[in-house]
This record gives sequence, C-alpha cells and structure tokens, in this order.
Amino acid sequence: MKGLFTIILIQFVVAVSFAQVETAERIEFELKEGYASHQLSKFKENGILFYSKSTDKKGSIRQWKIEQYSNNLKLKNTEFLEIPKDQFLDEEFSNETDLFLYFSSKKGAFTFYRINAKALKITKIVGELPSKANVNEIHVLKNMVYFDATMKRSPMLYTLDLESERQKLIPVIVSGYDTKDLSIEDVQVIEDANEVLVYINAFNKKEHDLHVVRFDEDGDKKGNFNITEGKDKKLSSISASYLGDGKYVYTGTYSSKSASTSEGIYIATTNNDDLKFIRFYNFLDFDKFLTYLPEKKQEKIEKKKSRKASKGKEMKINYLMASHDIIEMEDKYLYVGEAFYPTYRTEVYTTYVNGRPMTSTRRVFDGYQYTHAVVAGFNPDGEKLWDNTFEMWPSYKPFFKKKFITSSVQNDKKLDLLFSSGSDIKFKTFHSNGEVAEEEDFSFIDTGNEADKVKGTYSNMEHWYDKYFIAHGQQKIKNKEEKGADRKRRVYFINKVAYR
Repeated sequence: MKGLFTIILIQFVVAVSFAQVETAERIEFELKEGYASHQLSKFKENGILFYSKSTDKKGSIRQWKIEQYSNNLKLKNTEFLEIPKDQFLDEEFSNETDLFLYFSSKKGAFTFYRINAKALKITKIVGELPSKANVNEIHVLKNMVYFDATMKRSPMLYTLDLESERQKLIPVIVSGYDTKDLSIEDVQVIEDANEVLVYINAFNKKEHDLHVVRFDEDGDKKGNFNITEGKDKKLSSISASYLGDGKYVYTGTYSSKSASTSEGIYIATTNNDDLKFIRFYNFLDFDKFLTYLPEKKQEKIEKKKSRKASKGKEMKINYLMASHDIIEMEDKYLYVGEAFYPTYRTEVYTTYVNGRPMTSTRRVFDGYQYTHAVVAGFNPDGEKLWDNTFEMWPSYKPFFKKKFITSSVQNDKKLDLLFSSGSDIKFKTFHSNGEVAEEEDFSFIDTGNEADKVKGTYSNMEHWYDKYFIAHGQQKIKNKEEKGADRKRRVYFINKVAYR
C-alpha cells in the first residue's frame, strides 16, 4: 500500500447459528507519518467524524484533519482546524448532532470548536480561562458548555454560551462546608430533562457525603440534595437515569471505608430531590458474582464468608467497577457493571552515584485488567430479583476507566450486550427476568481479504444506530501475497457491523 492514507471499502456477510452478523463496510487508514492521535465520534444516521493530528512540527500552527463519513463509511468532506502551537487537545465531547473539541495552553488561552456532523459546519470560539483555573472535563447541554474545573484548590463550574460567547463562573457551594473541603466527583448531562447534574464530594472531619446539584441549560441552579445523608456508606461512583416527571434512578458503587475502593453497588430513586430509597448490595450478595473464578477459589471465598457470618460479621471484597446507567425495561431496573483491577510491572533502571552505576527497580502502573461483567435486575423498589455474571478479559488494558460493553434494547423486551476483545466480538442477550436468550462469540473483526492475516487487534465496540454497531481500533496485518514493504501494514480500521 502506498501513500499516507489508503482506504479500503469491503462488503461481506457471515451467517451464524443464533443470529446474523454482517460487516457491510470497512475502511482502514495506514498509520504512517503525517497524522496521529486518530479518534472518531459517531452520530447515528449522520455518520461519523474521524479526526487526527498532523505530526508536522514546523511553524506556529498545529493542524487537525476532520473527515466526514456517511453511515455507509463513504468519505463526504474534509476540513482542517488550525490550532496555536502551544495549545493541545484537552477535552472532547459529543452528543447526537455535534462534536466539541477544546484546545488549551498552560497559560489558560483556549480554542473551542463546535463541529456539526451533518453539515460539517464549524464554529470557533477563542477565549481565556480565569487565572489559575484548570479544566478537568467538559459537558454540553444545547448551547451551553459546562467546564468541570478547579481554581485555587476549590471546585467550580465555568460556563460558555456558544451563541453569545458569554462566560460565567459558578462557585460550587454546599452549606456548612468550606470550598476546599469539596470536590466534584462527576458531571452528567441529562438531555431528556434539560439538566446538568453535578455530583459533589463533601468532607467534614470523618464524615463524607455526596451531594447532587441540578442546573438547567442556562447554568442556573434548580435544586440539590444529599444522597448519603444519615448513611454510613461512601459512594465511590454515581450515575443517573431520568424516568420522567422529575424522577431519577441512581446507581454506582460504595464502600464502608474509603471512596477510592468499592465493596458493592447501590440503587436509589428520587422524586423532585426527595430520596425515596437507597439500597446497598455487597458484591457477595450477588449469587453468581464469583462464577468467573476457578471452583477452588470460589469455595475458599464461600467458606470464609460462612465463617464470618457465623460470627455475625459481613465479609467484604474490593473490586473496581465501571457501572452503566440503569436501563428501564418491562417495569424493571437493569444494572450492568464491568469489574477490573489495576496491574503493575517492575522496571529496572540505572542511576550513577559518584560516577558508579547503581541498579534499582520501581513499580509502574501497567493499566487496568477487566475480568468479568455483572448484570442484575431490580424491581421498582430496588429489591434485587436476579443476577448473572460472565467473563470478559479483553485483549488490552486501558490506562483509564472505560466501558467495553455496549448495550441496546430490542423492542423493550430484550437487552443486548456486545463487546470486542482482540479480533473477537462477544454478545449476550438477556430477558428482563434474567434468562439468557442468546450468547455467541465471533472471530469477526477481519479485513475481508483472505490473503490478510491479522497479527494483532486493539478494538472498541459501540452501538451506532438501529441494528448497527461500529468496531474500530488498530490492527497489525500481514499479507502473504504482497512483497517487500507492502507485506506488512499497521492500520486504524473502522468496521460497520449489523447484528440481528
């Protein structure tokens, strides 16, 4: 393959026993010099935006390429963004219609782009953050950008109106607490309710509560409440699903000791900030939580659990969990969580003392290993009805918490869960009563060329629209029919996959 970016378009179909899986289109880009940091955002029927950074270091301007593809993965248009050399892509956000890219410098100057996926219309805003403000994440609700930020060790919200370009600083305040005793746990946009939820950790001596503050699309405060008031649990993660008419259902993980660990999950509902209930479930309350482990390991844990129970104590095990938003289906709340743990490697390095080499070792973080997923059903009162567990073990370890599983609901009656691991696509379908309707593994993220042999794949799988999913990532490919430099290639690939 010659040239900087070579595009391949392929159509092929594979039928399997339980379902039909189609990879109708595929494109791939050679990862050679010229562009790097390849990323994409999907926009249902409006296709995808694929963007990458120029590696040319000449001049005072940094260039980003934005490519617009149809939902059939055909290139429609290309635009270029010019960014000051001292600014870097700091945050990104996308909704159903637009991609938002936020570039900033160490001195606080920023360039903000809004890119419409349908028309490839680009809006640019240049500005400067308040002095000593550091942005953590951005979120967008209609025409308002919310910056989750800190300034002088205090949390704050900083808003930018995309129409008027008006900027506003919103201090994060909880009655009875100094701002330095507060931190923003997360920010969540609820488009169905036209609200932004800000989750605030509040520390007071040995107490640790989590407050939920609601803002409207203009950045005005609508309400707040303490979701852990009077509880001896510390919430280590939280997300909300909107049920309509001012009602929310919340879920996430908790711990009795520290918000940096988790020993179980919780479920809670509110009506206009009135907490109806919050129920906590130890991971070991789930009947099948340990089934991914070898039988001897399961038996050892169960025996230890029984010994503690005989003494009136509760056994606890710590897991990190990437919790999905609650899914409402057939008057039940369905929870999906992905369990993982940090891994480390030992590095050997040499230092010199008085001219003599000294060899030492250090422990280095080596990414998160995901192990298994938990699926559970609850009734409207938060009582657990059933649970299930299946092994994951994806082929690569991310350095940040992410969700490998993508979900979709079939006709409000079945929950589809899909995820990719290397060149495999795995799927499971659950009824609302917990029964597994279908499950299958496919070795399917291939190139469509029989002469190609995929030597390695790092992939992501996401629901796109209707019955379509998008698999994308990097592959190392060897072609036995090519010669010389073209025999091996390293590509970024995008596969459009249909599942039904």
